[in-house]
Parts: sequence; structure tokens; C-alpha cells
Amino acid sequence: MNMEDVNIFAKQFLKRHYNIELTIPIKRNNRLRTTQGRYVTKQDGTPVHIDVSGQTLEYGSKEAIKGVIKHECIHFALHQLGKPYKDGSRLFEAELAKHQAPSTRTIQIGKLFTFTCNNCGKSGETRRKQLVKTPARYRTACCGSTLTVTGEKIYDGSM
Repeated sequence: MNMEDVNIFAKQFLKRHYNIELTIPIKRNNRLRTTQGRYVTKQDGTPVHIDVSGQTLEYGSKEAIKGVIKHECIHFALHQLGKPYKDGSRLFEAELAKHQAPSTRTIQIGKLFTFTCNNCGKSGETRRKQLVKTPARYRTACCGSTLTVTGEKIYDGSM
């Protein structure tokens, strides 16, 4: 999905389900690494924008991207309606379930590098590109041993 499609989907979702206009921009943010998206407000609570991770847009399936957009739009809608809009609040989580949007940290999207411990053979994954370039500088958590990079794995948000 490109950003134009994302904006169209978000506007339609908010209008159809909450009768609210999207009054803030949705932006691609390539610096987001640990989250798929985020709803940004000022300290006084004024909505600023919605960020969507570049990894999400690059590697996510269409349905996964839509789920992330729904999640962030629900934050915005509930905030505009003066209702609890933060992750974990009972109403917010109920709205996520109602619209089949993923809860925070329940889907994985992006490219990870796979490696194997040279001592015990356990395998692992990391997002660190530097590990691929200079694996000799890293040690495994299991044995403190050297490791061998074995490839890449791409997650698209599918369960």
C-alpha cells in the first residue's frame, strides 16, 4: 500500500465507523523500529499526526497495514470523542476487537536476520544489520559464543 491508499483508507474508516473527519496528516516514518505505527499528540493533548513505520509499508501485507491504520485511527477517534484512547484502556481494546484491529505488539512486520550459535546450535533473529556486516563483533546470549549468519526472514504481519 502506498501513502495515498493509506490516507484514503483512514479517511473512509473514520467516516464510516465514527463519523469523524481525519484532520491530521498520516506520515511514513522510517525511523520507527519497535512499533508499526503511532498516534502523536502535543503535551497539551492536541493531535499532531499519525506515523506509520516504513518497515510496515515495505513488508506488511495489505491486511496487516490496514490493521495498523485502524489501530491508530481508533486512537484518534476516541481522543476526538473525549473517551479513553490509550493502549490498554478497556474501551480502546474493545474498539480494537470490534474492528478486528491488532492490539499493541501483537503482530510482527519487517526483515530480520537469522543466525545460529556456533557452540550449541541454537538459532535466533535480529534486526541489526551490523551483525550481518561484522558477525565476529557479536556473541550469542545463550553461550556467549560466536555466531554464523544464516539468512533473512521477512514477516508480513500474517498470523
